Amino acid sequence: MTEIFFHRGLHGASAHVDTASIFEGLDWQAAGKKPDNCPHSVWELLFHMNYWQDFMLVYLKNKTVKDPVHPEESWPADPAPQTREMWESGVERFLQGLKAGEEEAAKDLSEPGYGKSGRTRADLLMVLVNHNSYHAGQVVTVRSLIGSWPPQNDAES
Repeated sequence: MTEIFFHRGLHGASAHVDTASIFEGLDWQAAGKKPDNCPHSVWELLFHMNYWQDFMLVYLKNKTVKDPVHPEESWPADPAPQTREMWESGVERFLQGLKAGEEEAAKDLSEPGYGKSGRTRADLLMVLVNHNSYHAGQVVTVRSLIGSWPPQNDAES
């Protein structure tokens, strides 16, 4: 595995829409809509993706991370952002996290020592790629259900 492998993976190249674009053009109020029979809003998915992306990035810096006591900790209390600024900040945090993931991919991918099982940097980046890809698909599905996919400014999606 190489740096370019993870860069492509973080962005869904040749697999799905660019992960960096899944929140584009979505109004902050629409981000809180939860369709019938749908477990999450786009806001909830963004919050969850940020939580675990931040978690993995801290882990990759060899800092101590504490697993959540309850899975609910990685989900927001409310299905909708309270303000436009909260939404925009969440999206920006996600995009900055993708960039940080790319920076981690430029380092020694075979470096061991992450956790008790001796995982490598590549192992942790693969977790991040898989987690983001899984939830990116959910974001697109929810956006489709609320009538906001594809984004108005991106006819190629």
